[in-house]
Amino acid sequence: SSFGIGGTNAHVAVEEAPAVESSGESRPQQLLVLSAKTPTALAAMSENLAAYLETNFTPNLADTAFTLQVGRKVFGRRRAVVAASVADAIKALRGGPTNGAEAGGAPGTVAFMFPGQGAQTINMARAIYEAEPPFRALVDRCCVILRPLLSIDLKDVLFPAPEKAEAAGQLLNQTHITQPAMFVIEYGLAQLWMEWGIKPAAMIGHSLGEYVAATIAGVFTLEDALALVAERARLMQAQ
Repeated sequence: SSFGIGGTNAHVAVEEAPAVESSGESRPQQLLVLSAKTPTALAAMSENLAAYLETNFTPNLADTAFTLQVGRKVFGRRRAVVAASVADAIKALRGGPTNGAEAGGAPGTVAFMFPGQGAQTINMARAIYEAEPPFRALVDRCCVILRPLLSIDLKDVLFPAPEKAEAAGQLLNQTHITQPAMFVIEYGLAQLWMEWGIKPAAMIGHSLGEYVAATIAGVFTLEDALALVAERARLMQAQ
């Protein structure tokens, strides 16, 4: 309250600010992006951020990464580090070259290149499957579509329990399983990248990879592509 002369009184009622909502769960690893006008400024920014993380009370690394990505101006000299913890972030910020790289003018274009049979391995993309809901949902959907065509749940081969890893590895190397498995992972990864805003200006594939590129380009529906790949793989296995 403020009491003035001659009855000019002012009163203000205030209350405590609402508690800030927690940002919730996030990815297991965070991308910290920095940009400055000069290499010297970028190096200083790296040290400043490391010092903040070191002295601040248990900072939320996901919140820090988010603020750096959307709440800061972008300059020509840039640097990025990936970290799973605050300690990892501090070590990365203080390690390696701190002067970053000079960004070009207009963003370059991106081409998606899809491999063929021979690149398969059990647990490929498992960490992404566990951490990225859109990727997980798409892989699950593909496996449901393929189940009557392959007579197995492809996820049991892709992401086997430890005691079943050897048998799953042998099965994954059979052509009639290899090709559908490769298709699912390649298609899912491409869709995840596109959801993140990374759009291909061109695509190319080798053998099975051609079918992934064609499906993303709209030549086939996902259902038709999975049926085609499964039948192609069955016929090749029979040969």
